[in-house]
Amino acid sequence: MSVLGLYRALSPVAAALLPLAAPFAPKLRAQLAWRREAPLDRQALAALRARSPRLWLHAASAGELEQARPILDGLRARYPDAALMLTVASPSARRAVESVAAADVVGPLPADTPRAMRRLLDALRPDAVAAVKWDLWPNLVLEAEREGCPALLLGGVLSPDSGRARWPGRLLAVPLHARLAGVGAASERDALAFAALGVPAGRVAVTGDTRFDRVLARVAEGRPSPLGGTGGAAGGACLVAGSSWPPEEDMLLDAFRALLDERADLRLLLVPHEPAAEAVARLRRSAAARQLPLWTLSERPALADGGVCVADRVGILPELYAAGEIALVGGGFGRGVHSVLEPAARGLPVLLGPRIGRADEARRLVEAGGGYVVEDGPSLLARWRALLDPQARGAAGRAALDFVRAGAGAVERSMDFLDAARGALPPEPA
Repeated sequence: MSVLGLYRALSPVAAALLPLAAPFAPKLRAQLAWRREAPLDRQALAALRARSPRLWLHAASAGELEQARPILDGLRARYPDAALMLTVASPSARRAVESVAAADVVGPLPADTPRAMRRLLDALRPDAVAAVKWDLWPNLVLEAEREGCPALLLGGVLSPDSGRARWPGRLLAVPLHARLAGVGAASERDALAFAALGVPAGRVAVTGDTRFDRVLARVAEGRPSPLGGTGGAAGGACLVAGSSWPPEEDMLLDAFRALLDERADLRLLLVPHEPAAEAVARLRRSAAARQLPLWTLSERPALADGGVCVADRVGILPELYAAGEIALVGGGFGRGVHSVLEPAARGLPVLLGPRIGRADEARRLVEAGGGYVVEDGPSLLARWRALLDPQARGAAGRAALDFVRAGAGAVERSMDFLDAARGALPPEPA
């Protein structure tokens, strides 16, 4: 029996055993609760069958949802009468999907069993199914193939250290990707990686990463700053640390303390990845130990020379970057760096820790001259000091913005790729 056949045979058993593991896994428990409380309405899906085209997009979690949103918006603009369904795997995006207005039906992806996937496909009868970035589910792909429905990957990424590229993950990934009707890769590097995985060259195209379009559109919206009318930008140079974690926060506070002896008008805005009360309390203690004034955005929505402002609410990071002249994106000293595109779209040079292996856009930003990898506290201090020079900061900021602008257009390319796969457009000449 093939690896895919074995997965197909065992998946119903694995799905039945999930509730037994839920008491020991909070995320799984939340996922099962979401599926139970808000299952996809198959009657609502069946009611959409008279519309055309009918398309199913799937995103793993909140990050991938940000890539799916502009595609959904673009499809709705291109095809006002389309039937659009969005599924999400992770319960962490449960609240975020509530604001996805372009989709007709939104909900959690059920357990990946042949029966569950077949029931959804039979209900909607989509013209195509597309996963965003990476989250392919074998039974969904297999059942779509059996129904004659093209399954695709849009904005696909495949880093060298991905589990799909290495043994034993390749055992499942190779035959699964071979069944895809097409892979729209995020970059040339990703396209080559998918070809090495065995996807036929004629099915791979570089469509780009729709997050580039997303961040540029958000900047163009001109949303008001949480820091007030000026955005907090008046005064000394401000470093905004987005999605920060304790390792980089401690380094930043040390560097900030040292630089204040040279530039008393400097400002620091910390935006913790998880701004829980305990995280804010820890930052208060750390700042006090370094004799740095600290306040939260809720207490005082403003920056001040020589002080540290901490954002204690979520969902406002893109607008907070507008207050900065320099950015540091967190995660690079932990499990992996977060998105560098939001500060780069504001024209800010970006500092990041060394763990950027799976973030191809971070690597390319560094190569373009808009980002800098800092290995430790001393190198962070040195790079921050160097970027206080307006000429150096301006050159790096322009390189960052040019990098983002060069990646725009992914939404149109992704929609064209999707249309070609479902036969709505002629294929590109070889």
